Amino acid sequence: MKTIHTIITVLLAATALVYSEGIPVDHATGKVLVPHTIISLSTEQIEETQAMGTLTLTKEQERGLRVVSPQCPKRFNNVLPVTMRDCCCGIEGAYVIALSRDKVAVLHVKTWDMEIMREELFERYLTHLYVNERGEFYHKGQLMPYASLLKALAAGPIEVKRNKEGKLVHTGTDYDPEMESERFLYIDLPVGATPTDAVYHKRLKQIADAADKIGLAHGW
Repeated sequence: MKTIHTIITVLLAATALVYSEGIPVDHATGKVLVPHTIISLSTEQIEETQAMGTLTLTKEQERGLRVVSPQCPKRFNNVLPVTMRDCCCGIEGAYVIALSRDKVAVLHVKTWDMEIMREELFERYLTHLYVNERGEFYHKGQLMPYASLLKALAAGPIEVKRNKEGKLVHTGTDYDPEMESERFLYIDLPVGATPTDAVYHKRLKQIADAADKIGLAHGW
């Protein structure tokens, strides 16, 4: 009986770390437990991957992946489509590329409609963005292409409401549907990072300028 209990315990522990196509994931932290990197795919690359099961890298992507594997080829012929849970660091609709002994997780970027992106960004009075070590912005765990993010911020919410000072406001909260709250943009930087770091400085200034033009308060 004790042996059976031990076997079941080991199996349950292994299952907790593995999800979809045998990719090990630590469900406590959401981290993929294999050597990997994340790169953004263009629309053309997504179409190629979906239609042909192959992926041709750009020169910039090659350089990024060669950090993980110096022998990284320019074209992959073995691309495995994978769907991961939201708990996996926001990696959703990813492709896992078999690369010798490594597995490289490549993010399948969601194609955003501008109106939908604006609704997502301004759904509540607080718009919370997270920026990673590479200067890529995420909202609710989903990658927001930077150029599209800037345009959506500059356009503001679909229904524009302002207070007497000209600041954007959001009417209605979970507690009081009639209450008005000043809209606020908060950007969460990685631990130890500062807004003056070169990888963030230019983009944060551009976002601040876009927010100022529409009367959106901001901070990070």
